[in-house]
Amino acid sequence: MSRENWKDRVEDMLEAISNLQEYVRGMTFQAFSADKKTVRAAAYEIGIIGEAARHVPPEARSRYPEIPWDKMQAVRNVVVHEYFRLDLGILWQTITENLPPLLPLLQKILEQEP
Repeated sequence: MSRENWKDRVEDMLEAISNLQEYVRGMTFQAFSADKKTVRAAAYEIGIIGEAARHVPPEARSRYPEIPWDKMQAVRNVVVHEYFRLDLGILWQTITENLPPLLPLLQKILEQEP
């Protein structure tokens, strides 16, 4: 499937968030941090979110300033380029607290954009 349309990237972000929620469903932070496979899978999905955000054009970003586009890219850069700095507490907080409120905002983009 071609990913030329930036709205496809928004769909990628929604899928990644959904995957993250599935990965950690029923887990505590302690269980998450002890599960190397889940941590790495979560880091991968965070990377997808940041990379997809990077491909949303500036004019679209400006229409949705409530979405932290730059922060999503910054987290991706840490996961990919500075993986040794990855703080599992911040990763957990991102997955459990910061990403869920983005779901309706990203859905709104798909509904509103032609």
